[in-house]
Amino acid sequence: MAYGADITDPIPYPLSNPQSATQYNSTNEAYDVAINGQPFFLMASDDSPYRRVTAQYRKQQYDQTREAGEQSLTGWWFRSQSSFHLGQGIKYFEPAQDESLRFQYTESKGVNVWNKGQVTLINDVDQGHNTTSAINANGRPDQHLRSIKWTKSGNTYDGCLLLDGFDINKVYPTITASVTNKALTSNVATLTTAAAHGFAVGMTAEISGVDATFNGSYTITAVTSTTFSYAKTATDVVSTPVSPAGSVYSNDTHFQDYATVGAYKVYGLCDDGVYAYWLALIDDSGTDKTAMYKKLLNDDATVSPTEMFKTTAILVNNATLEFTKERIVACINNKVFEISTTATALPTAVYTHPVDNFVYASVTSSGAAIYCAGYSGSQSNIQKFTLTTAGAMPTLTSAITAAEMPSGELIYKIYYYLGYMMIGTSKGLRVAAVSDDGSLAYGPLVFESEQPVYDFAARDKYVWCATNVDGSPGTTRIDLGTQIAPLVFPYAWDTYYYPETVGSRVTGRYTTACAFVNGTNRLAFTTNHSTTNGYVYIETDEDNDGRLVFEGYLQTGFVRYNTLEGKIFKLLQARFDTTNGGLAIKSIDSVNTEYSIGSFSQGQDVPEVTISYPALPQEYLGFSFTLTRSTTDTSKGPLFTGYQLKSLPSVPRQRLIQYPLACFDRESDKFGVEVGYEGRAWDRMQELESIESNGDTIRIDDFRTGESFIGIIEELDFINRTPSDKRFSGFGGLLICTVRSV
Repeated sequence: MAYGADITDPIPYPLSNPQSATQYNSTNEAYDVAINGQPFFLMASDDSPYRRVTAQYRKQQYDQTREAGEQSLTGWWFRSQSSFHLGQGIKYFEPAQDESLRFQYTESKGVNVWNKGQVTLINDVDQGHNTTSAINANGRPDQHLRSIKWTKSGNTYDGCLLLDGFDINKVYPTITASVTNKALTSNVATLTTAAAHGFAVGMTAEISGVDATFNGSYTITAVTSTTFSYAKTATDVVSTPVSPAGSVYSNDTHFQDYATVGAYKVYGLCDDGVYAYWLALIDDSGTDKTAMYKKLLNDDATVSPTEMFKTTAILVNNATLEFTKERIVACINNKVFEISTTATALPTAVYTHPVDNFVYASVTSSGAAIYCAGYSGSQSNIQKFTLTTAGAMPTLTSAITAAEMPSGELIYKIYYYLGYMMIGTSKGLRVAAVSDDGSLAYGPLVFESEQPVYDFAARDKYVWCATNVDGSPGTTRIDLGTQIAPLVFPYAWDTYYYPETVGSRVTGRYTTACAFVNGTNRLAFTTNHSTTNGYVYIETDEDNDGRLVFEGYLQTGFVRYNTLEGKIFKLLQARFDTTNGGLAIKSIDSVNTEYSIGSFSQGQDVPEVTISYPALPQEYLGFSFTLTRSTTDTSKGPLFTGYQLKSLPSVPRQRLIQYPLACFDRESDKFGVEVGYEGRAWDRMQELESIESNGDTIRIDDFRTGESFIGIIEELDFINRTPSDKRFSGFGGLLICTVRSV
């Protein structure tokens, strides 16, 4: 993950011209030391020796932090985290800078962070029905999902209605059964299952392990509780047990195939909970027409749809439909229509966009208005249509622009939920506040995504966004119950497809649609066709011991203790329950190199670990915690509740050096060479006191040892040792100068 410059980065150039530039130019006298270019002889004795001591580098401390013990009183520097429920997206973990940072981190995959105080593995997903349509030339996807419920063959089903370019299917969690008996009479095959199977007429059955005659993909034509039949042209087979038992599964029902109605393509789909409605371009006896159809959700492809109308007045090349406020709002090409569910003709458009190639991408509504979003070139906006007191959408000569995006940021999906509008764009996600009159005020990008945000699904206070997860098909979850800044909400990567078998993993796809399996907490999402087919993925059932992902990880923000000085990161304690899974810990340096510092298998205690890598002091360090599910039960995983880090400062130690300087008017070196003049002691004293008052740095040269360094005068202590007489002032003596190295 890339990050920009940080405001705490050091200034690259010095901002002052310190007196340390002053150096002593050697003369014929054998001086011992020079301070700021001023030479002195040393006058060490038992009472006033030359001394070097280490300066105190740890201040007296008292704990004022929100979490007790976070500020060390015993020498350690601590940093800890006990919850991660405000999501990912930070680079540095500096809780003193912002309250929300206490519960944020850099990134995670495969884990649920939304329960305060704990991190667990998320549910895995199953790969289901394939998809065959690619991303359109206008940038819009051809997959659309809607949560639906239907009844068939005496059973009630929860699933999703899938539009995939040229087909409409009902998709649902996979239903499986064991086949124990087979028979074929008059080109009708009948299979018996070991228990009640739950299949319905119209479902697609995928059969294997029976024999070459019965195996394959077929549409079910009749069912009892333990048998199902399908058309099969073959020689009759008397009733025969299947041993070992075969298997059958179903995860889709063909709802409408384009060949049935002579359609080139289905461009838009919606439903009202009872009927599905769609727009298609058809070939009507050699004439291209735009047609609208409807069909009961309970039906399947064997039932012909009801044609509402067909027209040559407009030939659809892009459309989006939504059933809202008891009407169908249909955007066809650059026009907006209000269509009744009982319409028999295409009504007059309520609005025509002045740009012919304007692409309408999404429709939603709030309590006060209906919104249509789209784009043309690099420009994208949301248009608002308010309702008359009669409840009809008004006819407008120009739409009211409710929001405009920055140039180059295109809107692909809008979705109203809990008083906010989700805006999925080519850059990522924005959230808008919706006022009572329907006006919008959107905020900054909540997150930037690797693909456009094509769709949303919501449950409770959370919204899932179709985004991909670090290159894999998947979603990002946001929490609308908490704002960490105005119109900025916590987010984290969520449900995604990343199987344990490396060769089965998927890349190079966009996540194009998402919706919940109706009435459940199981999320479904789709990917596009790209060279090969995409798929529908459905989350395993959390309420029935669903399979968890095989592993997940959480990476903390970099810890630097609000200072750029080096630190020695020493010990890390992870609060981790390995009863149902394992843990691996890595440290991460400033260039994102990872070092393994601990690995613990299921059932093993997790002690405090030594941070042995990187070996040298670091300005900052991050950590990743990888959770692995149970080795005996795929529905169980470990529990991670936080960590505590112990570090030490690695600042260079400063020295306090005491120089006993001879400070007389006239002096002589060890060779008897005399130097000085009347008043020299006072002049040198005044110069050093002036430097001390300024507090600036100085250069110290010790000619005895060859040592030269920059320091600050910590203290001057002058002891007059000469009496005055008739000729001389008598000012002179021992000047004890204490210097702190810096």
